[in-house]
Amino acid sequence: MLIAFGVVLFLSFLFIACKIYFKKILQPIKRVGEHTRNLAVGRSSKGYVISGIRPVQQIIRDLQTVDERLKQLSSSVRVEEFSLKTILASMVEGVIVTDRVSVIQVANRAFVQMFNLHQDPVKRPLMDVLLQPDIKAIIDQALKSEKENVGEVVFEDLLDQRQRRVFQVSASPLVDAGNTLKGVVVVFHDISRIKQLEDLRREFVANVSHELRTPLAIFHGYLETILDNTELPPDEIQRVLHVMRRHSDRLNSLVVDLLTLSRLESGQIKLEPVTLDFTLLLERLKADWAGFFEKKQCRLIIECAPNLPKVEADTMRVEQVFYNLLENALKYSDDGKDIVAGGLHKNGEEYVDFYVKDFGTGIPSDKIGNIFQRFYRVDRARSRDKGGTGLGLAIVKHIVQLHGGSVRAESALGKGTTVWFRLPLKSPVD
Repeated sequence: MLIAFGVVLFLSFLFIACKIYFKKILQPIKRVGEHTRNLAVGRSSKGYVISGIRPVQQIIRDLQTVDERLKQLSSSVRVEEFSLKTILASMVEGVIVTDRVSVIQVANRAFVQMFNLHQDPVKRPLMDVLLQPDIKAIIDQALKSEKENVGEVVFEDLLDQRQRRVFQVSASPLVDAGNTLKGVVVVFHDISRIKQLEDLRREFVANVSHELRTPLAIFHGYLETILDNTELPPDEIQRVLHVMRRHSDRLNSLVVDLLTLSRLESGQIKLEPVTLDFTLLLERLKADWAGFFEKKQCRLIIECAPNLPKVEADTMRVEQVFYNLLENALKYSDDGKDIVAGGLHKNGEEYVDFYVKDFGTGIPSDKIGNIFQRFYRVDRARSRDKGGTGLGLAIVKHIVQLHGGSVRAESALGKGTTVWFRLPLKSPVD
């Protein structure tokens, strides 16, 4: 009996011990396991009651601390990722990141738009996206030297030279925290406009130098003639002085046109629009130019539509447009051939079309699109003989554009040329 009681007492003690063991050790360890699994999949472990033996309690506290730090790190990464995406999206330069074998890993929106890509470039080899070996060479050199490499790359459309685009490409090595090379960051900066302006500047300087050289050389030559021959006959002196005066006038016209064009292009000229009746304006111009037309034995014919509305425009600048067009028409027309100036308007339209038409030599179709460029001449020798500066039509274009209008020309060889310019009814100037 005593033995049986002892066995029962022992089993009871064992049961109680097991229950305490399960509660104090196994359950906390089970919570530790659940806590660890939650961390592994990124779930929060808040709400767990810290209990059990002290070592297990400490493990749970440490795991909760790790959880909080992971959340902070994850939040920081998301903020940095958002900031990076925002910066890349707002950049006007094209930016890509490639790995060591030139496969694109990141590309911003500007890069896609810059090269008009219809397919996502990410995860594609750079040479499949841009068939341009010069870019690959710049990147390869940056990878090889592990230093920034910069170069210029030209994209040309063989069918249309106006589509020529120039990019400054900068490739910088991308290394991780362990200073291991991972790839390159490539920045594309479109410098096409800068190159165009540089070309225009060089062309402008060359043209101005050329235009100035001829009259200055004539001045120099005739001055030497006068100085070396002090006893020239009076009639010869008069001839020399007349030549010098003619070239002096040419120089003056060139300087005036250059200053006018410079002020127009830089926005220094401000319009002073008033309401103009173009029928009256053209009749006034006809009277002003009567002497010039008499010398050419021709007439200026005015053809204004009866419904021609009044237009808000700067009187002096519009007259300058007609002066230049009439001067060109007279210059390149044969004696006896009339010139026509007029205006057209269609009901409901917010603009009026004006024109000056001659019946002269005309312009070849392949050159008609260039006549509004500075210093452009269809026939350089003939234009120079007639005393033109090569800036008249460029000035016309800028004045019309300043009014919010546009210019164009129509021509046929042997049949003459018509220059059109369109002005809005309302001036763009407040």
